[in-house]
Amino acid sequence: MRIDLIPEISDIPLSERPKAVPIVRMGGVAAAPSAAAARPAAAAASSIPASDGAANAPLPAFSSPPTSRIEAVYEELFQNIYDAAVVTDLHGRVRIANKRATAAFGYTAAQLSHLSLSELVSGVDAELVRTMYENLRRETFSLLQASCVRSDGSRFPAEIAVSPIRLSTPHLCFLVRDETRRRQEGEMLRTEHNALQNASDAIVVVGLDTRIEYANPATARIWGKREAGDLVGCPVGDLLLNPADGKAIIDSLAGETWDTVGETDARRDNGETFRVEVRASCNRDSDGNAIGAVLSLSDLTERDRVAAAEHDAETLRAAIDSFVAFHRSAKYNTEELAAAFSAISETLGACADPALRALLPRMDAASGNLAALRSLAADAEELAAKFVKEAP
Repeated sequence: MRIDLIPEISDIPLSERPKAVPIVRMGGVAAAPSAAAARPAAAAASSIPASDGAANAPLPAFSSPPTSRIEAVYEELFQNIYDAAVVTDLHGRVRIANKRATAAFGYTAAQLSHLSLSELVSGVDAELVRTMYENLRRETFSLLQASCVRSDGSRFPAEIAVSPIRLSTPHLCFLVRDETRRRQEGEMLRTEHNALQNASDAIVVVGLDTRIEYANPATARIWGKREAGDLVGCPVGDLLLNPADGKAIIDSLAGETWDTVGETDARRDNGETFRVEVRASCNRDSDGNAIGAVLSLSDLTERDRVAAAEHDAETLRAAIDSFVAFHRSAKYNTEELAAAFSAISETLGACADPALRALLPRMDAASGNLAALRSLAADAEELAAKFVKEAP
């Protein structure tokens, strides 16, 4: 039987600040109240029958001098069990506890002997103890997922194995294992898993044979796959335009090289090609042996699109600057040239020299070209003004 008194992901803090312990004054000396004083009055005897008159009498503590070699062996075994061990009667009253229990709960053995299980494990009462006892008549043990309470009021999550044990009368043995570290590691694993699942870049883990062992959802989204699981077992080169690049990436991590960065071309599932930035790190086991690589692949499509747009904007800006410079130069020079051509034409028209009069047709042609140049300068001014106005 398995009983969960707290969920797998508990609201109980993994590391809770100890609660303040009230201080009482005894004879002018401050002292913390004993566990016996803090314990509420004993409840009325339950309906669980006792087999003899010694059922409610205190059992001899295992710390008492053993009466035989066998008892000494069992006492040594009980005191050195890895888990915190607490033995209670069928009413949930603590009868015996080992050294690990005193360290886990922060009580002395004498203090524990005055407590009930409900003061050590949240949610446990006499009815639950009775239920576990009845169940243990049919099964070897039961498991509890519960929150335990230390002497200072702080709590820790625990997995508790409950087994029947017979001393002079039936009792229950609770083996308490602190789950704080396991839950912290579980939370860390969940956090790391969520980070991989929600990453915007493709994260791919490959073995030394370049085959994909894990791919996150972003990999499937970027390459247009239905789901990331479809990529497991495929060579990483299948994601790239040149499949040989996959092995080249793994080979680049040989020797003392742990990380490498580069860019290459990739191919989506629909045949579209695009560029990716590849960041590869050597994946090693706990002994430091290389077992593959972890790849982070960033889709450069948007970055390339922005770069192309910026290049086009720079080209347009340079053209506008050229228009402005051309207009500024032509505006004044063409006016001066037009006046000079007009004066020369009038002079040549009144001149009788055949050689000079022969220049008239050429001057007329130059005047026409000059008019076209002035018109182009005016258009350049208008276009430059328009682009400057529309520029962001």
